[in-house]
Amino acid sequence: MYLSKAASVLTSAVHEINISSVWRFVMTLLDLCSYLGLAAVGAVAVNLLLGMLIALRFSPKRYWPHRSINIFALHQWTAYAAILLILAHPAVLLFLQTPRFRFIDILFPIHSFLQPVINFLGALALYLLVIVFLSSLLRTRIRRGLWRNLHYLVYPAAALLVIHSILTDPNLKDGHPDFLDGGKIFVEIVTLLAVAATAIRVYWRGKGFRPALLADTEAPRQPDAR
Repeated sequence: MYLSKAASVLTSAVHEINISSVWRFVMTLLDLCSYLGLAAVGAVAVNLLLGMLIALRFSPKRYWPHRSINIFALHQWTAYAAILLILAHPAVLLFLQTPRFRFIDILFPIHSFLQPVINFLGALALYLLVIVFLSSLLRTRIRRGLWRNLHYLVYPAAALLVIHSILTDPNLKDGHPDFLDGGKIFVEIVTLLAVAATAIRVYWRGKGFRPALLADTEAPRQPDAR
């Protein structure tokens, strides 16, 4: 009798440990998924800002930090990081036990059990960024006009990514995100910075930093007043 009671107590204890362990594992995966998404937003924002600096012909050596920095290489590497993080962000969900995600739910999440439209916008942002990324890899093999037009897809992709990041429920509970959550605030701040930078880019279109540089180097010398 005592042995049976001891066995039942031990079984219930093991069962509780397993449940708690699985629950902690699930929460860790969800946290990892959220962190990867936030890192992807940051990488896309940095890549967008670097691309704007390149378009405006910004010179780190002349303006800031007054050193020779290859911002084009940084632009490329942030693009690699952004694509890798965006791919890893939903891939983590495949390891969840509850709820269960399939490959089709990741690649085409319009039938997702929670927030299908918001998740589909995130997938669409990924597809647009992949197009931009591949066009950059094939830049020397395609027409410059085509490459430029495809490169502009980064703006709607960034907008879709922001919408997905702000409106999605990171806890996969009821589809009602907390807009004052630390991750949401991070996305909102990054969005404001990106919008401000885009406005500056549009305002300085056709001018940038090169005219000022040319004005300094090509200005005629004034004769000495003697």
